[in-house]
Amino acid sequence: MADRDFYKILGVSRDASPDELKKAYRQLARELHPDRNPDDQAAEERFKDVSNAYDVLSDERKRKLYDEFGEMGLREGFDPDQYRAATQGFGGFGGGGSGGFDFGDLFGAAARSGGGSFEFNLEDLFGGRGRPGAGTYVRVPRRGADLQSEVTVDFREAVLGCTKELSVRSAEGARTMKVRIPPGARNDGKIRLRGQGGRGADGGPDGDLVLRVKVRKHPYFSIRGRQLHVKVPVTPLEAYAGAKVSVPTPEGSVQLSIPAGSENGAKLRLRGKGIEQKGKPRGDLIAHLEVVLPESGSEEVTEALKTVEAAFGENPREDLKL
Repeated sequence: MADRDFYKILGVSRDASPDELKKAYRQLARELHPDRNPDDQAAEERFKDVSNAYDVLSDERKRKLYDEFGEMGLREGFDPDQYRAATQGFGGFGGGGSGGFDFGDLFGAAARSGGGSFEFNLEDLFGGRGRPGAGTYVRVPRRGADLQSEVTVDFREAVLGCTKELSVRSAEGARTMKVRIPPGARNDGKIRLRGQGGRGADGGPDGDLVLRVKVRKHPYFSIRGRQLHVKVPVTPLEAYAGAKVSVPTPEGSVQLSIPAGSENGAKLRLRGKGIEQKGKPRGDLIAHLEVVLPESGSEEVTEALKTVEAAFGENPREDLKL
């Protein structure tokens, strides 16, 4: 079986950069996607070829193996060092020459087990040297392609975790599946679902499904690791004299004690009120105080603030220097 030219399939040069590969892939994937070409078998096959080519060339390790060994270097269990030793010093197969060469050494257990979908002629592999007989083939399994998808969740769902129903489209068609989003999911974070990607070929393992999580923004809350951060508006009197205010947490509202004399931007910690992730202690809730003022236009408020102004013994910006 002759090697396919993945660079030609994507329409790029062999020294194409990762950005050039991505741009070429995205353009072809849009043109050939099954949704845009229903009942077009040729477009579907081209879509598979383009996806497979990009899967290889976008992976630095796979690309190096492909550039040196062709598709054979991508087979499960392939040993580059064994192949180099075999082809550089090979003189015979099973007697007369080097002898005793175990083809399983080259491809590992995948080659010894037989089965699978990939096959090639030993004459093609060793250029006719020492082959045991014309028409001898070895079949090796092929892993399915990884699929990419995106899921959007509300902020509360990201904090507590949730289950989403997702429609996944691939060269094999569309399918619906339920996906568990763990507590503490971050915006643009990735979740890898093993074996939920493209189908492996005749005995090869299925690929993975890689989900990119999009978390809708919250006006007050944010996530940093297992810490939950919240902006808490307080009045000037609450900050000056101290107070207790109600603050929502994943387990319900709690009372937050604001010390007297708190300044704008002060941070208060509520231990164990943050994100709970499996196998880890629950994180903390960090409250950021934001002193707010009433709307302008009230003479009474202006007079009250003049009293506050008079309470300053010195200019609060006296030490403000560059």
